[in-house]
Amino acid sequence: MRFDRIEGYLVRLPLKSPQRYADAMVNFCETVLLRLESDGVSGWSEVCPGNGPILSGEWSGATYLTLRDILAPIVAKMGAAATVESFEEPMRPVKGNRYAKAAVEMAWQDLGARLENKPLWQALGGQKKPLKVGLTFDRAIERDEFFRDLARAAQENYARLSLKLRPGWDVQVLNFARVDSPAWMQLQVDVEGALDFNKHADTLYRMDDFFLNCVEQPLNPRDFVAHAMLSEAVRTPVCLDESIESLEDAKIAFDVGSCRVVCLKPGRVGGHAEAIKIAQLAKENEAKCYAGFDLQSSLGYRHVLALASTDNFVLPTDYLRFDETLEYDVVPQLPAVVLTEKDETGKRPDRDFRFIELWDEPGIGVEPNLEELKPYILDQFEIKRG
Repeated sequence: MRFDRIEGYLVRLPLKSPQRYADAMVNFCETVLLRLESDGVSGWSEVCPGNGPILSGEWSGATYLTLRDILAPIVAKMGAAATVESFEEPMRPVKGNRYAKAAVEMAWQDLGARLENKPLWQALGGQKKPLKVGLTFDRAIERDEFFRDLARAAQENYARLSLKLRPGWDVQVLNFARVDSPAWMQLQVDVEGALDFNKHADTLYRMDDFFLNCVEQPLNPRDFVAHAMLSEAVRTPVCLDESIESLEDAKIAFDVGSCRVVCLKPGRVGGHAEAIKIAQLAKENEAKCYAGFDLQSSLGYRHVLALASTDNFVLPTDYLRFDETLEYDVVPQLPAVVLTEKDETGKRPDRDFRFIELWDEPGIGVEPNLEELKPYILDQFEIKRG
């Protein structure tokens, strides 16, 4: 396909209330939108590595500048791309910057799906099926607030809760969550690399007491060997998230036995094509995947859902109550509806869970209203062909 226009936007979305991001409270979400246009058709993407270099060395401001000053001119000079590989190769000299490269790849995937008049999930090889979703809770300011949120999630039939743990907010709160949550609700924990295998061994071994889906990123993201040692020592599946930035990372992880679950975010690994390759490698190694989601708008979330519809994404997909979180959402959110899950085995009763139903419209199914978006745009660029 030929690229006629490339547009990028650095956007600041205010939040309705402060949100905890890693160890900081934030009042807004800075995110990056990219648009590729061909023959009057637009493909959109969103990546959001964060307001600053907190969880990784990338953040939205730097990602936007990389797109504006380096990657977008490379793509514009190419003029056209028939395959993912055809534009990945010219970007190869640019080291790192996975989120910026993902923005290009995901917009290209959306554009291609629209030109073929297919929903993005179908163009990626996914299945149209309701996707079970779960919520993530970070450390609460008050314990009562945590219990109220926990009870509400159970009442609203979310299938899974992920609790973000830190030293001092770990086994005790997990014990409360397991006791207070219904038996059918899946629990998992996300440590974001905050623990040390030697210093916090007792905490890590206690994870086996709670029958968790997984313990996500318990140790330093680059220490694959320590994760492998932990995987051998506990029954609870170890999940890697920040550790997996590429297919090569995944190969190392499976070669040494670091994990049995992978959380995949298309922005972190460089786009849909790389994420799908990692999911297939995980399946070959009998590991499960789920589609993760960081704070961003509903535009980026549609890309997450399209990825979640593909093979080996078998655990509940991350979800965010967008209408309660963002003052303004870039596109209309997809509601999480309650559907009954039938039990074909006869071993348990049918149960109601929250699901997202996929769309039928081409691409991600929507486009942002740029007039409405204007008050939230910090910077933008445009490159036209010729």
